[in-house]
Amino acid sequence: MNRSIEYSKVLQLSDPSSLSSSSSSSSSTTISTNPALWTIDQVEEWLKTNNFDDCVDILCHQSHTDGKRLVKLNQNDILSLTNNKQLWLKIKGLKSKSKQSIAIQLEPHNINCQRHTSSNEIEDQPFTHCCFVTSIRSDRKKTLLAFLLAFMTILFSSFIITIVDERIPDPKSFPPLPDLILDNIQQIPWAFAVTEKLILIEMATLIIVILAHRHRMIILRRLFTITASLYFLRSITMVLTSLPVATKITDCEPKKLINFEARFKKAIMIFLGQGLSSFGVKTCGDYLYSGHTCTLVLAAHFISEYTPRSYHLLHYLSWISALTGMFFILAGHQHYSIDILIAWVLSSRLFIYYHTMANNRTFLQRDTNRMRFWFPLFSYFEENVKTAIPNEYCLPSFIYESRAMINNWMESIRYSVYWVILFLFIVITYSFSSSKKMSFSSIIER
Repeated sequence: MNRSIEYSKVLQLSDPSSLSSSSSSSSSTTISTNPALWTIDQVEEWLKTNNFDDCVDILCHQSHTDGKRLVKLNQNDILSLTNNKQLWLKIKGLKSKSKQSIAIQLEPHNINCQRHTSSNEIEDQPFTHCCFVTSIRSDRKKTLLAFLLAFMTILFSSFIITIVDERIPDPKSFPPLPDLILDNIQQIPWAFAVTEKLILIEMATLIIVILAHRHRMIILRRLFTITASLYFLRSITMVLTSLPVATKITDCEPKKLINFEARFKKAIMIFLGQGLSSFGVKTCGDYLYSGHTCTLVLAAHFISEYTPRSYHLLHYLSWISALTGMFFILAGHQHYSIDILIAWVLSSRLFIYYHTMANNRTFLQRDTNRMRFWFPLFSYFEENVKTAIPNEYCLPSFIYESRAMINNWMESIRYSVYWVILFLFIVITYSFSSSKKMSFSSIIER
């Protein structure tokens, strides 16, 4: 109990929002020495004192910038908002001053609270205004590692498909296996193409959701981790058992490749096309289980999880697209029914189990060693995420950085553009006047 009380006191000292209500009772010397504890009115007073009156409206009145947000702004934020380099130099000086003040205030408590407030253990800070900063600390290195893991797993799965295609049973000798659904649905040649169009729509929607989400790095990390697990397991199931082609109308036949280089080139083509026939990829033996179904189900789950609960229409459409795509896979006789069922169960259960453990810290705190043994990827990638991710949205920081860069570039070439326009105007005027004189002289000669 004493430790939790001390921890709350330290958080109160480090969070200016908690001190804004009690700032009137604190001494002026404490507030003046720590810019991170300033209120919005004190930021406005500081701006006016330093002759930045033109920046008061955008920073204080429109953006509601207090001291904590002020010292978190970077150069691109300042230039995009105010285009004032002198203001950035002043804020840069405030940053070092704020760090020194916080270090002095937290010094008596660092022994008891270092374990709780370490920056390595806090994934994201509760910033409500996220248009300045997208993610305070989102472990980008872990996200990059998760991306590389998914990249290598999908590439490995593509290589396994080349081996499976060589081991496929000859359709002339091995007819399709009995299937309750395929035996009662006539094959539709164009059905599989519809599924791939739905996959592209689902993935485009998911990309937009992730880019607009404030915690996009954490979402990407989870997406890559789950995808890597599913495709690695799919590689194992494909290579263990080779099933006959699911349709009688096919040009598939076992064909041995000459060497490893030929197999690797085919794997690269499958990887670049992501297994989609719309991109010129043709595979025959990649059954048990369906990769297209995994993609549809995962996309629908992520869209539903990381969009507001009130977006019912978006959620319904995403799931209708997933179910429709699964039906058209069967209608095109591209997979057995068991492939679709296993892919649906595995992808949905893995998503739900992963997020259940991520949103409940009891699983990690009860037996850390056992969790690291049975769920090594989850334990590593989720160790710093201390709570369920709220659905907060803002544009990525590179958009603001690009806008600031374009504004700086336009400012630097503005005078050059004026001279170019003036030169073109003079040239056009001279050409027009010369042509007019020539036409007038020809009329006189006639």
